[in-house]
Amino acid sequence: MDKKAAFTRRVGLIGLVLALGIAPLGFAGGPPEKTRGYGPGMMGGGLGGLDSSLQRSVDFKKAQALVTDYLASLSDKNLKIDEIMEFEFNLYVLIEESDTGKGAFELLVDPFTGVIRPEFGPNMMWNIKYGMMGTRSGAVRSNVIGAEEAKKIAAEYLERVRGDGPYELGANEFHGYYTLDYKKNGMVLGMLSVNAFSRQVWYHTWHGGFIREQEGMGGM
Repeated sequence: MDKKAAFTRRVGLIGLVLALGIAPLGFAGGPPEKTRGYGPGMMGGGLGGLDSSLQRSVDFKKAQALVTDYLASLSDKNLKIDEIMEFEFNLYVLIEESDTGKGAFELLVDPFTGVIRPEFGPNMMWNIKYGMMGTRSGAVRSNVIGAEEAKKIAAEYLERVRGDGPYELGANEFHGYYTLDYKKNGMVLGMLSVNAFSRQVWYHTWHGGFIREQEGMGGM
């Protein structure tokens, strides 16, 4: 079995394990919690399966409106939408802090129902300010590694489990970790996160195929 086939099989198995709520051995960070919200108005829910009777009805504009309303419910003017990426199974939304320029947290919007939920995995388990163990107020520890080291770690991981590199890597810094998308010939192939303290890697198994993205939405 070549590296690409092995990688695809591994990602599929990890995704199944996550859906069952079981922590696979050696998988960084443990199983994500599926129902926890981030504040008033957050709509929870599990991974679930796709209902073939539903029509895809949420585009960039609709997702932006839904998330803007959600952020307004938090009454935190320091938070803004920075980027939206549309995938097969969800729309990924990066929320940024205006004062620091760092990522605050990551949201997923269901493309069929418009339900908003916190992204699984690192966003919940590694985010030391807005995550499960974080506090939204007060000082937080500075990340130990920088963006370039996070890219190096991610590149080494991808080469080890997928091969077919090198890849173009873009890193977004959050409190406690970095989330990176990786591309080949300009096409986004997937996302992964690197813990800013332990250097562990957590591959995002829940997006499906990439469709398109819209960046620099902070002023929109």
